[in-house]
Amino acid sequence: MKIILIYLLLFTFWAELSLVFSLTGIQGLSLFNLCIYLLLLAWCYTIMTKKRLFESNSVNKYIILLSLVVLCSILVKQLLGEIPNINMWVELGIFKKWATPFIIFFVLFNIIDDEKTLKRTILGLIILLAVTSITTPLISTGILKIGHLSESFKGRAAGFGGENSFASYLVLFIPLVLTYTLFQKRFMHRAASTVLLAFTFVALVTTGSRGGLFSFLVAMAVYLYVLKRQRMIRLQGILALIVTVLIIGSISFVLAPSEPKSILLDRLDTSRLEEGEGLDKYTAGRTLFLRKGIQLFFESPIYGHGQNSFLPLVEKKFGIHGVAHNAYLTYLVEYGIFGLIFFVMILKKIFQHVWEQLKETPHAWDKRLYVSYLAGFCGYHFSLLALNESQPRYIFWIYTAIICKYSQLQMNKKKGSSAEFVR
Repeated sequence: MKIILIYLLLFTFWAELSLVFSLTGIQGLSLFNLCIYLLLLAWCYTIMTKKRLFESNSVNKYIILLSLVVLCSILVKQLLGEIPNINMWVELGIFKKWATPFIIFFVLFNIIDDEKTLKRTILGLIILLAVTSITTPLISTGILKIGHLSESFKGRAAGFGGENSFASYLVLFIPLVLTYTLFQKRFMHRAASTVLLAFTFVALVTTGSRGGLFSFLVAMAVYLYVLKRQRMIRLQGILALIVTVLIIGSISFVLAPSEPKSILLDRLDTSRLEEGEGLDKYTAGRTLFLRKGIQLFFESPIYGHGQNSFLPLVEKKFGIHGVAHNAYLTYLVEYGIFGLIFFVMILKKIFQHVWEQLKETPHAWDKRLYVSYLAGFCGYHFSLLALNESQPRYIFWIYTAIICKYSQLQMNKKKGSSAEFVR
């Protein structure tokens, strides 16, 4: 029953972003939200059967602290009076949307208690990756039209959401697919993984995302570094891995639609700076918003300016329109220094936990799984330097819940008791 709810959650996540359907007539009750409510009921059932409210971990307290900071930022926003006509119900709705991925993480971590469900959830994530990656170039070329998904500019396309955010989602999972391609023993599984890897590369190029490409390189650098540091691969293995990525990547680049490919190459062309194009234009306004965001941060460094305040404030104070295009800058401006600290602490605790499990587990496949997660984790969060948090964060927290729970179950096996998520 749990895996059915999780698969429905993944399907409705994709469907509502692409097909744009919901339970009409009931405001706020989309199919995706309904799945979350059903998972909450499953958690209540778990409480009644196990006589335990929740399983302890080192991430929960920082999620709670960050949530309190974000909730208090609504009052800060109202007290500062910089943005008129604040509707508290709207603000609470924005907070609920922000908190939903953390709720999903918390619920999944507490209701899943067996490896079979965890492995099937990873399979579900890979299926979602396959569906979105395969459809992206088809959407770009106009062969396929799905709901509101269509090319945005000269063939740039995404399996869901915006092109840059979809690229960050691809970067999160490419190391996992690469692990299946390199280390699966069954030929058919390796062949299928190789095909999927090629499609993810094609999709990455089709997004036309410069940040996505740089994030991919960061993920691959971390992947190679951790494999070598943990002595999981020899020098000839590293060379074979690099050659594999280069061959599949080159073939995928050739097969990618020509228009977004040209856009990507143009965005990488640094000669535009030498020809007199300003840095602000070259970075699509990101350096401009960085400077203005830092100014806003120093105006209220402790408490911030309140949730969802960046866009109206830069428009009001500087006469420019746009979001920060930087998740960390957004946290600084909207929630202050404590907001960013608690956000970074959440990421630090997750990284530390998975890293410790990587060092302690004796199982080769578990080590590869953790390396894949860490590489995707680093690539994804590097992308947030040029990107606001958006739809992929839902998938990130589902993936994180699965990896953390899997590692906890492995610890329980090793210790023969109910070991807790490393503090």
